[in-house]
Amino acid sequence: MKKSGSPLNMKRKRLGEILVEAGLITPEQLESALADAKAAGKRLGRMLLDNGWASEIDICRTLSQQLKIPMVHLTGRKIDTKILTLVPPSICLKNQVVPLSLKDKFLWVAMSNPTDYGAVDDIAFITGYPVKTAIAGEKEILDFLFQFHSPSLDDEAQVIVSDEYAADTVQVIGDTQDQEEISFEKLEKAAKGGVTRQLTNGIILNAIKRRASDIHIEPQENDVNVRFRVDGMMREVMNFTKLAHPAVVSRIKIMANLDITIRRNPQDGRGRISIGDKPFDLRISTLPTFFGEKIVIRILESRAALPLADLGIPQRDLKNLVDLLKRPQGLILVTGPTGSGKTTTLYAALHYIFSPEINIVTIEDPIEYSLPGINQVQVNPAAGLTFAKGLRSLLRQDPDVVMIGEIRDRETAAIAMQAAQTGHLVLSTLHTNDAASAVTRLIDIGIEPFLISSSLLCVLAQRLVRKIHPGCNETDPLSAAVSSKFPTAVPGVFKRGRGCPECQGTGYIGRLGIYELLTVDAEIAGMIAAKNSDMEILRVARGSGMCSMTEDGFNKAQAGVTTLDEVLRTAPPGERSPIGERPLSSPKARENAAAVENRWVLASDLNPEFRPDRIMVIDDDEAIRRIVGKMLTGEFYEVIPAADGREGLKKTFEKAPDLILVDCNMPNMDGIAFIEKLKSQTRLQKIPVIMLTATEAEETEVRALTVGADDWIRKPIHKDRLLARIRRLLKK
Repeated sequence: MKKSGSPLNMKRKRLGEILVEAGLITPEQLESALADAKAAGKRLGRMLLDNGWASEIDICRTLSQQLKIPMVHLTGRKIDTKILTLVPPSICLKNQVVPLSLKDKFLWVAMSNPTDYGAVDDIAFITGYPVKTAIAGEKEILDFLFQFHSPSLDDEAQVIVSDEYAADTVQVIGDTQDQEEISFEKLEKAAKGGVTRQLTNGIILNAIKRRASDIHIEPQENDVNVRFRVDGMMREVMNFTKLAHPAVVSRIKIMANLDITIRRNPQDGRGRISIGDKPFDLRISTLPTFFGEKIVIRILESRAALPLADLGIPQRDLKNLVDLLKRPQGLILVTGPTGSGKTTTLYAALHYIFSPEINIVTIEDPIEYSLPGINQVQVNPAAGLTFAKGLRSLLRQDPDVVMIGEIRDRETAAIAMQAAQTGHLVLSTLHTNDAASAVTRLIDIGIEPFLISSSLLCVLAQRLVRKIHPGCNETDPLSAAVSSKFPTAVPGVFKRGRGCPECQGTGYIGRLGIYELLTVDAEIAGMIAAKNSDMEILRVARGSGMCSMTEDGFNKAQAGVTTLDEVLRTAPPGERSPIGERPLSSPKARENAAAVENRWVLASDLNPEFRPDRIMVIDDDEAIRRIVGKMLTGEFYEVIPAADGREGLKKTFEKAPDLILVDCNMPNMDGIAFIEKLKSQTRLQKIPVIMLTATEAEETEVRALTVGADDWIRKPIHKDRLLARIRRLLKK
């Protein structure tokens, strides 16, 4: 049988392999381009073009000849709208695909990379047609999609625009060197048009699907580059025609209620979108550059604050931090560079502290997430509301706990110190590289050492490292550079991600923190008051068992959660962040030396998710779930709530709790039926179960114990008795 010219019927060779075989590039160039593409998050073809090793027309011609597929030009081409709508516009943009025609029951598509067989298979699945491919240039495809693709993505990403937005003046705003003058009326019309919405919403939707924290839309000389920041790293995603740039910028400005007539000055605003029922907040910043306005969109998913236990803080440090959060007054600082998760940590701390019995007030710039039950104030310098002025005002609001988004100047620091000494627990952030440097920073901005020593409770320094994707992990052979920095690293123990489609070839998915906690005890407080240097403070803290960020990262890498490359990138070992033996630099440190090994978390003590024991609470009474949950989280357990037996069974399979508290009488599935179902599953039957009930009937207790309950507690629940029974069962 004669073979088709479609690559689907040929050996599935990759793009680079084909170009090397054709002699267009060398194997060395391919190897270098692949490495650069992975590091930069770019497509291989784009990297070859950027390096000047091949032109777009040469790549197209070579693929056309080698794969025996046609090369097509899209400029001026007319395509039936019914054909164009066969493939969703988001798929077209993501994979750089243009549907061309239906011929002999085959769907013909133009692609910039016809060796992307995964995309070909996806299109065949979506449309129900077998697919044949042609090749076209990337720029031609993206230009065509922008100019001719009519479907909107509004059903997938509904942009919420203020009704108050109005513009009733007309002026010429075409003020860049290489752009024609565009009237305000035309620009506003283009910004609200279906094609512009489709492109803009498609970019945002794609970013959310890829878990991006930021979108960068960057005008270049001839086109516009779009990059996403995913897990802290920038990745190039796509390019689109320069002609579309003014309308896209105006569309985004309209979303943020910004003035589209201002193009020579930076602007900042906020927008809000929803995808289905899921809302997202957008922080939007514009910046005039040589080739036009650059846009950065920060994506903030509306969600509850994370529990402290989910952040990855080592157990010993977390216990100390929790103890300090229970203090009635004092200052707790979180330090690290921009984007290191400081605000997330502060929100988690407030979530832990929160109670209806106390008044918590925050002053932030900006407010990143709404915290139910907590009074949040947005800094507004244009209106005269600075951190210092806002802090003075909120201290007159009878707060118990105050959170300051950042201490930026002497005035704010002085007010924070005063508040911390007058019956308020104060939480804030500083930009310093490590915990000990926070003391020096406060002194540098004008705070007296004796005030710091009497106010400061602790400093938590942190970085974010990328987590290995569990779906493609493998043994890390460790490079010479890594081995030289971590001489105690044992080959064969550490892991890395080899890269797969799910993690977009990076080997990582998600992030977690690495931490160091400087607790200001009497000895450290005395050193601060005596104006000892931060290095001297660090040496004494190390002698007392302080674990550096590098050590925490090493432990997590040894546990297979991250890589040593990530630790080296974010917190390389050195004098300020050592790894290894701790110096015994004071009598107190020598006294505690025997206990040091029990204080810092070893890799062997860590499980891959760095979590405390999980306890599921199954009860149809929401008040009971809340009361018991608060009781348990206060004792450092992670709580998984469920409203009945069915929900509890489902969550047991998903969350794998270490112990279950289940009420006897519930709708849908009661406690007895739940235990019977649980114990019938081989992999779940060893999970200990405590039955909760309001009845005193002995036969109910006997029945529960007969079907497999490990213990029995009658309501009302007494905290100490419950905790004692939980600890006993967990020890087993």
